[in-house]
Amino acid sequence: MEKLGIDIKLIVVQIINFALLLFILKKVLYKPVLAIIKKRKEEVEQIEKTKSEVEKMKTKTIEDEKKILAEAQREREEILLTVRKEAEAEKRKIIDKANMESKEILQGTRKQIERDNNRKK
Repeated sequence: MEKLGIDIKLIVVQIINFALLLFILKKVLYKPVLAIIKKRKEEVEQIEKTKSEVEKMKTKTIEDEKKILAEAQREREEILLTVRKEAEAEKRKIIDKANMESKEILQGTRKQIERDNNRKK
């Protein structure tokens, strides 16, 4: 092979150097880079998991808020209905009382007019 200009010793040394370089790169560069990539991947997965949990909590909170608002609206309507009924009952009571008082006043006035007419006769 020396006739072709190929030095076997040089090729063997180059192969050993290349193998040594690969070994060193694997230990020094490849494994740490893979470890960093793995760590970042785990961090991204954790962030995605947290994001998903936050979205679920947000959805639940919105649903709870809607339920609370609906319940408050229902209670408000019940209270308004009750107050209206009470106000109507109180109104009816006041009107009835006023009617009775006006009838009593009218009767008293009629009796007074009768007495006055009887005295005049």
